[in-house]
Amino acid sequence: MEQLILFTILFSSTIIAQDNRIAQFSIRKPLVGQEMAFQVGFKRHLQWHRTAGDTWEWYGWVITSGPRQGQFIDATFDHLWSDFDKPVNPAEDHADSDVNVYPYSDIQSIFKAVHLKDQSGSATSSLRSKHLRLLRLKVTDIRSGVRILERLRASYRTNPDITTYMAFKVVDGGDVNELMLLIGFDTWEHYGKTENIQDQISTIETSLKLDAVTSITSETLSFRPDLSLLPQ
Repeated sequence: MEQLILFTILFSSTIIAQDNRIAQFSIRKPLVGQEMAFQVGFKRHLQWHRTAGDTWEWYGWVITSGPRQGQFIDATFDHLWSDFDKPVNPAEDHADSDVNVYPYSDIQSIFKAVHLKDQSGSATSSLRSKHLRLLRLKVTDIRSGVRILERLRASYRTNPDITTYMAFKVVDGGDVNELMLLIGFDTWEHYGKTENIQDQISTIETSLKLDAVTSITSETLSFRPDLSLLPQ
């Protein structure tokens, strides 16, 4: 009986320890001619979160390449699912957004993703990299896609030039057959270390006798500490 109780405690502790893996991403498109007004308003909204005692961390990036260039991503990481049942003062949050954010931007999407910790090589604290490469992989089978990401991680986890390597699986608000990679760098020279990542993925697929990845989209994100709410 004692062994059973001990096993239950250890198993429950493992579940709890691994459960804070949910991230939420929001994508906003500033209105034409309102880019600066949006940034000023978003800073005021972050100040509302700070004053309201929000304990969540919020990261902000501007997309600098691809069809979504100029759009803004803000994201919060390391959550339990239950965290979204009790965000800080939702009514006042929405009211402040109505004044400071929504008049200057259109919301494009809000989606949640699971952080695949076993397929990642760094923690959330690494997300302050100057440049972040966002890779979105459409796959026919999630399990096969995750196997590919696990093998790919080995190529980057020991590279000192790569400051961020985090893998995610979309679970709500988007294509649930989509995997995401966030790969961070502090210089464009280091960014170039991932130049052939498509070939690497193809080689891994062949070695694993898989044909799971149907498309890969790459975008560059520029970290905006002034549009983020993080511990000092």
